[in-house]
Amino acid sequence: MSDWTKVPVRSTNGDSADNFLLVSNPSFTVPDGLTMVSDFISPSEESELLEAIDDKNYSWEGFEQRRKVQRFTFNDKASTLSDMFYTLRDKIKEKSGWQATHLAIEEYNVDKVAFSGEFSSNYKVTTFESPAPGDPSCFVAQIPLRKAAVQHLNKPKERQVACWNLESPNHCSDVFMPRGSLLLKSRECLGEWRSRTAASRDTDDCVTLLKFYSLSSEALDSSNHAINHQNGSDMNSFGYVPSPNDNVPSPDEAMPPLEDLLTIIVTTSPIRSNPSTEVLERAMETFVFGGTDFAYQCRKVIVCDGVRKKEDEAPTKSYSNVKQALRNGIVSNEQDENYTIFKQRLRQLCQEAPVNSPFHNTHVEELSERQGYGFALRHALRHCVSTPYVCVIQHDRTFMRPTPIRETMEAMWRNRFIKYVGMSMRSNLFYRDIFLAKYGRIYHEEFKRLIVRVPELLVKKECYGPDSASTREMNLRSEILRENILALAKSYPTSAQGTIEQDWCRQNPVPEEMHQLSLTPTLFWYDNVHICETEHYRDFVFKPSYKMVAKGGFVEDKLSPVLLRTVERLGLSDGHSRFGCYILDDHSGMFFTGHLDGGSYMTDELRKAMKGKSSSSS
Repeated sequence: MSDWTKVPVRSTNGDSADNFLLVSNPSFTVPDGLTMVSDFISPSEESELLEAIDDKNYSWEGFEQRRKVQRFTFNDKASTLSDMFYTLRDKIKEKSGWQATHLAIEEYNVDKVAFSGEFSSNYKVTTFESPAPGDPSCFVAQIPLRKAAVQHLNKPKERQVACWNLESPNHCSDVFMPRGSLLLKSRECLGEWRSRTAASRDTDDCVTLLKFYSLSSEALDSSNHAINHQNGSDMNSFGYVPSPNDNVPSPDEAMPPLEDLLTIIVTTSPIRSNPSTEVLERAMETFVFGGTDFAYQCRKVIVCDGVRKKEDEAPTKSYSNVKQALRNGIVSNEQDENYTIFKQRLRQLCQEAPVNSPFHNTHVEELSERQGYGFALRHALRHCVSTPYVCVIQHDRTFMRPTPIRETMEAMWRNRFIKYVGMSMRSNLFYRDIFLAKYGRIYHEEFKRLIVRVPELLVKKECYGPDSASTREMNLRSEILRENILALAKSYPTSAQGTIEQDWCRQNPVPEEMHQLSLTPTLFWYDNVHICETEHYRDFVFKPSYKMVAKGGFVEDKLSPVLLRTVERLGLSDGHSRFGCYILDDHSGMFFTGHLDGGSYMTDELRKAMKGKSSSSS
């Protein structure tokens, strides 16, 4: 217990008595309405309660933090609830003055969760327990059985489910819940603070948590996550929600030309190979794999991020490496000059580009200050784009083979729930296997139902899929790359990614000359090559009040955890639909995009210079 700090708290009737909390944060600001009664039930009472619980009535709830739950209403005459729980309800009323209307029996399997009193000030919790703050009749009383438990509490600056910023570092702590104790939450603690059971001792057993509560205005939903209607944070308006105003085109309406729908945004920043434009040229010359209309007719915007001068930055270990410094936009005077020359050459390249060049119809947008990938993209969306969709590509990302951009675009245009489609890369080619390994078979069944197969992605077998024109044109730059790609393709049929599709094809045969592509739902927003609805990006992902993208950072870094928390809060189907993000797969076992690694890329000129230095030093 040496890691925990004892903090006195008032009892429910207002006196200080001998009540106290054990907290992990020594500076914790104890919220009004939080108190604890130690040894509330005896070991014999605990044994009787455990015997009274019917293990056959549990159902699974939650997402990453899975738990088994039974729910009861005390005024339900048909309830099979044991009299023991009614007696315990009355005991809680005698102690607190509150009458519980509901009971939840939750069982947590915590054998892999470490027990610790270490304080983590950046730990995020997203659950408000009361949908009606301020109602004096609302309370939650929790009693851990079998083992001790830990409750994590924090208070956000605003009562919003999408607000991750704390009121202060003192408004966040773990609270130790001894076995058989009673933790009571009401008033401010219930309405303004977020909480969840965070951890328990390492054990082969589980923790059973009895939760008596009364929420007079609205009961908790099946996942114990209340929908918050305060301060404009109603989850019913968070992200995409189907609406009659979706303006879905009629089946006989032809899709407009690709250039009227799609703008290509290319982001660039200082790299070692500047002032050469070779990296960008190599990346953009692969645009033709997306089709000639994509490469030559769609408008392109190249956003050149600003820089931070090295002499203006405090020296840190993170920036001592040239690659890391450039990754953070920190440049020396020489690198700054090279980057300036690079931008001049880039403008000239675009101005002189013929109509059959990917640099044709390209606008170069220079930023005066360092913004980072995320905010540079935000600038382009706000000031440089007028089309309803964008294709976002970083300066060192390439297409590896013919990619069905037009077909993907039509699938998104006709199905407005598809907001983002990522072109597969090596790390997410087997995303269904990643999901299965991380979340298990129970969620995998629901996950499979979210896979999208639409008529717009029913293509000719000779174009896409195994042994197609697309795979035969795969850009195999080296023998090592060739071997790796062929090894992946060989393992694909026996992977979850492959077998799920084979099962679907057997049950849903398509014409022999055709091949069905699919969109796999993803719980990670990859910054790799992707197409996204402009409005979804600009008005949701970059909505200022949500703060889902940080200045200087990548979109995927902060947005992906928000996506996952939304799924935890709303469930897999509803939570994922708010973001509508998918990964394209043609089931060939080969990915569509690759990476040049601009941070390490060296032109022939640089390689010769490095070789010359090496020779002279020896």
